[in-house]
Amino acid sequence: MKLPRIILAVTALVILSAPIAANSQENVQLLADKWTTAYNAHDRAALGALYTETAHLMMHGSPTYVGRANIEEFWAEDFEEDNPLTLLTVTHSIDGVDMILVHGNYQVVDRNNGNTLGRGRFAHIWNRNKDGVWLLDRDLWSEPFEPYE
Repeated sequence: MKLPRIILAVTALVILSAPIAANSQENVQLLADKWTTAYNAHDRAALGALYTETAHLMMHGSPTYVGRANIEEFWAEDFEEDNPLTLLTVTHSIDGVDMILVHGNYQVVDRNNGNTLGRGRFAHIWNRNKDGVWLLDRDLWSEPFEPYE
């Protein structure tokens, strides 16, 4: 008698939790989409506003950029090279109450001719501030490379 109730309870829990997980993944993609919208508009102020004041940007083994102003300046210079368009696709995330770790793939193309300018993996750590706004605190980009012969 108790076993059917337990099975029913577990089944209900699985069914009810599925939409929450899917919704969470969609929300995480929305964070990535905020970043791409600002970047692809070449809007340095909007892009900079997505970062915490003490954010870190790590690019392909280059020196780390620290602070919103330095990161904003880096991306503004990047806008000028080959008229890039960046696409982010979230592959998975780890959600916390006030932090989300997001992993995914990126592709950068020249918006004039569609040529691929770069591709690889990204990781973002978003923190929720005291006002409930999600801000990017750690921004990591890794581009695959061919090893030396």
